[in-house]
Amino acid sequence: MYSAEDVGRWFIFFAVFNLSINVREGVLYVALVKFSSGKNDKTAHSTYKTVLFALLLIESIIGVVVLGIGYADIFPEVSALLIFYPIYSISNNCLKWIENIHKSKGELYKAVIINLTTLCLLFSAFIYIKYNPIGLPDLIIVLSLLYVFGFLIGLFSISTSKIFKSSFDKKTFKNIMHYAKQGTLKAIFGTLASRMTLFISAGILSLEVTALLGVAQRYLVLILSLSNAIQLIFYPKIVLLFEEGNFKHFKLEFIKTIKRVYTLIVPISIGFLIIIKPLLNILHGEGYGDSFHLLVILIISAQFSPLGAFFGSYTNAIGKPQYSTNVVIINSCILILSSYFFVRYFGEIGTVLPLLVTEIIGFFFIFHYYQKYEKINIIYLMVITPYLYKVYYRRARQLYYSKFKKSV
Repeated sequence: MYSAEDVGRWFIFFAVFNLSINVREGVLYVALVKFSSGKNDKTAHSTYKTVLFALLLIESIIGVVVLGIGYADIFPEVSALLIFYPIYSISNNCLKWIENIHKSKGELYKAVIINLTTLCLLFSAFIYIKYNPIGLPDLIIVLSLLYVFGFLIGLFSISTSKIFKSSFDKKTFKNIMHYAKQGTLKAIFGTLASRMTLFISAGILSLEVTALLGVAQRYLVLILSLSNAIQLIFYPKIVLLFEEGNFKHFKLEFIKTIKRVYTLIVPISIGFLIIIKPLLNILHGEGYGDSFHLLVILIISAQFSPLGAFFGSYTNAIGKPQYSTNVVIINSCILILSSYFFVRYFGEIGTVLPLLVTEIIGFFFIFHYYQKYEKINIIYLMVITPYLYKVYYRRARQLYYSKFKKSV
């Protein structure tokens, strides 16, 4: 339906969109949960309204800059797409605002329903597009309209009138902007770093290689989705524990969650590698099977990724988001500086090596922090994963004998 060049252009456009994701995380989720958890309805509604105002302000500024770049035709390959960036980003973030309100309240089932509704809308649109092909600019408009429609439906799931009638809290806005600043720094450095290989591969190699890398990165998201889902539950819980002053349980919750993540992500990664190679050819065509070797290295890198994500949640919960921001900035600078070297001298495989190197470096920064300040040995939590399987097996066996054997 779309050529490899078009797929490459789409991934470059999406890389630009990813610039707002860390800002959105800082404002929409991190700050929203931090300043609404455990609060009465009046304070929570005020926080939701203030968060939406901050979000629209930030997204409007980013949107104007990207629109200007597209209008000036600075990057001819994607200029036609960048012009439509503001409507795509704002519509998507408004929908995520509703979703994150439910997540902050522990109403995950409502967030799931909103996501499933959006997914059904997207699926219907793609079925139509399959038989009635449209250009990428029109595709962006269609997706934006679907997000707007999903947002309007989602408004019925929250106390819309109470939220918009609530007061605007200047103090909360100031605190939110502090988190937004950290999120912006993460976005600028993190997104440039993580997507730098996309831009460099398009410039040095070809858009076809960019498409292969983009496909591999999309599947990497699937691997990390379970870890991200656990993090969504983890963050509100530790924020509440911290706000209550329950620091012992706060630390124990972190240790327990990290163990749980690694007992899940390791076998899933191995299983994914076993089945994905034939699926790449079936789902994307013969040419995309070449992305398998890129995916192998990305999945190895992914074994370190949960530590960075949970480190961010940990430091956000204690009100010190700058700690994780510093790690992101250092890692990003290393990745940006090394990307050109790896792509230039290692070719296609060099598009994924910088991430592996920087994930390992970031791991040692995070290990040092937890060892020095929290007296937590991260390496120990990772290497005991095989032992945990043995523990879980024993528990399952005991449960079987206690519940089922007795009944027989």
